[in-house]
Amino acid sequence: MNATAKPLPIHPPRRIAVVDDSPAVRQSLRLLLGARGFAVDTFTSADELLVDVKPDDFDCYVIDLKLDGMDGFALLDALRKKNITAPAVMISGWELPTLEVTAHRAGFAALVRKPMMDTSLVRVLHDLLPE
Repeated sequence: MNATAKPLPIHPPRRIAVVDDSPAVRQSLRLLLGARGFAVDTFTSADELLVDVKPDDFDCYVIDLKLDGMDGFALLDALRKKNITAPAVMISGWELPTLEVTAHRAGFAALVRKPMMDTSLVRVLHDLLPE
């Protein structure tokens, strides 16, 4: 029997922008998401991301609620004003009772609570970015 090998489909890795002012969170998410096949760029602030970001630069944005300077809500608004429509996920360690509803109303696709982000964030990203 002579089997012909079929080429495997090549999917470029999904590009994720992580915006968090904590070096430990940025490093953890870079390692976690990178190990799951995502290409991850990290940013220390909203301003750092907004300098050169263009609509097709990232497939998804992971944005902390509390950032130095502009908060996560203001950052998402600024991205939308730049015609960036990729989904965004808010991450937060704050236990505010209405945060999830507020985040969804603001346009975030999901809210993932810190510090237990490993499986929940990966699951959310796979749901938002099907192959």
